[in-house]
Amino acid sequence: MKIRYLNGRRLYYAFLAGGNAVIHDRAYLNKINVFPVPDADTGTNLATTMQAIAEGSEVHHQSIKSTLKSIANAALSGARGNSGLIFAQFVHGMSKEIGQDSKLTTHAFAESVRRASQHAYKAIVHPVEGTMVSVIRDWAEAVYHKRTQTTDFVELLSDSLHTARQSLRETTHKLQVLARANVVDAGAKGFVDFLEGI
Repeated sequence: MKIRYLNGRRLYYAFLAGGNAVIHDRAYLNKINVFPVPDADTGTNLATTMQAIAEGSEVHHQSIKSTLKSIANAALSGARGNSGLIFAQFVHGMSKEIGQDSKLTTHAFAESVRRASQHAYKAIVHPVEGTMVSVIRDWAEAVYHKRTQTTDFVELLSDSLHTARQSLRETTHKLQVLARANVVDAGAKGFVDFLEGI
């Protein structure tokens, strides 16, 4: 089945599906959490942020921008930890970057996520490569480069997911603390969980 556009309803349920995947993986994310400190709370922080979205946002059937703004506000209000804040800022960036159309095409989606990834970087005083922000950026760039090749969201998201997974694997080699523990970055893994849930 091809999906040619996102409306408020589709976007809302995509976020719920992605959030459920993060919540489901909470214990594992806590287990591999060694950066910036090994406090075993990244899974809990991201799950709490996703739960806030589920409980505090609502779908606006006629407006994808209003739906995304509702999701972003819920994420910002419920964000916990660095990972939750980064994710919330990314969603907030998307809500600012998309237009007023009732439907979102793959091209417009790609433009918005690419610009929104910069919002995530700006949310951190000292962004570190090999973390969640790196994976968000790499995924957003993959989406952006694919935008002229397909009008199908299924294809767009499936193809760009490969890039996100590769970027996640590379986090182990970009940070010594991750290499020593032989794990990927927990926040980055949470973001990939979110994409896989969608």
